[in-house]
Amino acid sequence: MEYVPSDDCLSSLKDIKRYIQMDEQGEGKLVLEWLGDWNVLETDVIPIFIHNAKKLLSVARSDREDSEWDRDIALKTAMLCVELFVFTTWSMSSEAEDVKSKFIRILRSYKRAFASSDVVSCLLSVAVMYARKLVSTEKETMLVKGILYVFRNILAIPDPFVSPSSSGLSQIESHDTLISVLDKELAIDFFLTLASTTDHSRFKDLRPTLLDIIYFIFYRVPVSALFERPQVWFEPKGNETRQSRHNNFGGVYAVSTGEGTIMPVFSAKEVLEPFANLFKKRSNVRKPRGTDDGPVERQWRTVDPSCIPIFRRIAATFIESCFNPFIGALFEDLKTATTVVNEITPKLLYMCAYFVDISLANPEIELGCTCVLAQTHVFGQIMRNTSTYMELKRWADLESAMYCIQQILFALGKMRGTKLDSLSEYVLSNLFYDGDALDLFVKLCRVYKPTINTRAFLEQVAKLTETFLGILKAYAQSKAGLLVKKRVKKRTQKKKSDEKIERSDSDANDSEPDQAMASGDDADDEEASDENNVSDDSGETEEQLVERVFDVGKYERAFAVSDVVKAYSYLLAPPSSMENVYPMLYRIAVTSQYPQLFFKRDIMLRLFVLFDSQFTYPHHTEVLDLASWIFRQYMTVITSPSLRNEYKAEELKNKLAVECMLTFLKDSQLGTSVEPVISRHIIDLLASNDNEESDEVAGFASKSKQVDQDMQSKTDSDSAPAPPPVQPNGRDHDIDDIHDFDFDLDIGDAFNG
Repeated sequence: MEYVPSDDCLSSLKDIKRYIQMDEQGEGKLVLEWLGDWNVLETDVIPIFIHNAKKLLSVARSDREDSEWDRDIALKTAMLCVELFVFTTWSMSSEAEDVKSKFIRILRSYKRAFASSDVVSCLLSVAVMYARKLVSTEKETMLVKGILYVFRNILAIPDPFVSPSSSGLSQIESHDTLISVLDKELAIDFFLTLASTTDHSRFKDLRPTLLDIIYFIFYRVPVSALFERPQVWFEPKGNETRQSRHNNFGGVYAVSTGEGTIMPVFSAKEVLEPFANLFKKRSNVRKPRGTDDGPVERQWRTVDPSCIPIFRRIAATFIESCFNPFIGALFEDLKTATTVVNEITPKLLYMCAYFVDISLANPEIELGCTCVLAQTHVFGQIMRNTSTYMELKRWADLESAMYCIQQILFALGKMRGTKLDSLSEYVLSNLFYDGDALDLFVKLCRVYKPTINTRAFLEQVAKLTETFLGILKAYAQSKAGLLVKKRVKKRTQKKKSDEKIERSDSDANDSEPDQAMASGDDADDEEASDENNVSDDSGETEEQLVERVFDVGKYERAFAVSDVVKAYSYLLAPPSSMENVYPMLYRIAVTSQYPQLFFKRDIMLRLFVLFDSQFTYPHHTEVLDLASWIFRQYMTVITSPSLRNEYKAEELKNKLAVECMLTFLKDSQLGTSVEPVISRHIIDLLASNDNEESDEVAGFASKSKQVDQDMQSKTDSDSAPAPPPVQPNGRDHDIDDIHDFDFDLDIGDAFNG
């Protein structure tokens, strides 16, 4: 049955449009709600558009003289229908919660209505007919833009969320159905063709809309759904969960509860069981916000297996044919933007990272297909956006920016040793030369707040930091020496005489800069002269750019602060990618020799989770070995009042947990492969290194002799030479104290020449 419009069709469409515009001035959007309840879009507007779209196509192929009048009527009617499509399918994300919940059902019904071959075919045919014309009228251009808006709005309508972990629940998503229809009718090929030619001025205005379309095509689709990824540490593999029968044999342990009760246990695993479950309660261990606490649009979804080949083809085509011209044109548009913060940039950064991630997972895609991100001005712009998002506390946008930087670093590391080695070398050399950019990665590790940021945000910080440090070490090892540009503060002294004295950096506090640097005009000269006449000793602080030799070891010690330890401790509870957490904890505790940063009650309680056999034991002994090493240092400090006060260690209130840990450490070899940083003889070592304070230190050391006898005998039996002493205060230190990165440069200065 064919829908035949009446003679008043055009006037009726105009009335609906006028009522919708009047409804925008009020509250509640009653007209849009009535249109949705009456199914006007499905029963009338869509059939009217299909009828006039077919008439436009037939008139375009006709040579009749009266076809011009029919074309104008059909074009006006089609444009009104497209305008109504845009109005009725517009996102309600900016509206109040009650409005969004009321319209979400209506929008989903619209999405199912547009997931039809007839509708998509008519929309696409009209858009292609006018887009391929070399010269188009204003109405025709607006019609093409309107059709793209419709596709964007329909793709952006969210489906009901069903967790991928849910079993027995059928997916009721219509997004995959819509993707299949768009692919069948070649609409996606039309989008990709426009994206590959958007560097042309004619299609410049279509770039943001095409970015949204590509973004919502891959809406909540994980890269792992397209390409296999390795499992995380905490997921058992193969027969690792199978226990050997020999585990049943072993000695009998007697654990004291601290209240006169002796508890017999029969294995080291059982020793850990009592306190492994004591700290699982939310009231005892503070946990960060999980992924479920975040918005639904940032949660992955299950993809229909029949659509996976479609997504792979779209991604491969976009990367190989569209990525460099399309992404490069968008970054050029951002350079001329009047505002730094907008809605386009976070989507652009996320899509850049997303497709680079796909290209790295697919060895058939060449690295040069995404090399536009390796241009210095583009990478510098991304770094500046990252710094801006962190300062403005736009955490969701910052997460997308970090994901983008991480994937670019992966790509640059993979480019080394290939035909793109010179490009990678140039970008990395500028990155590691800019001191403010180096300082940004340290700051990212310190901004995490468990009540504000999600766990996914913290995991992204850990992934980015580990990726950056790995590439930094590899790059530093390939170079004889690295220089870093920094801005240092120097105090200048002004005198009445005109004589200028230039001094070395060692006498920078008394140096006197050139007057041309201190003032830029005559007014400033007079003001400076007045200050000089007041006092010969008056001075001011100015900043100067200097080059210093870069020390990777000192830079790594900048991460050894309590904020970083506290943030990373939240990732100890599974599920977590320990390959990004363990290196940082080892770097802080062992390499930088700051185990005292872990001696806080909350952090020690989170370390207990690692010994829960349900998650890690007996796998991943390197993690347990580090935790045991920290606990051995902690027990040494906590049993000595003097050391406990010196390192500001917090005592655990649960005596049973402490007794269980002592019993486990006594009969386990975990935590003994690395020499201890802190021992009962640390005070004597400090005294031997500082003869002037030997009497004072010796008196302080006499207070630390009251320790547990078992721990005393275990420490005395250690015949290895003592390591360098740890810093006894155990307090936080700023980044400036570690590597002198006190820059106030604009991030990306080095990238822009």
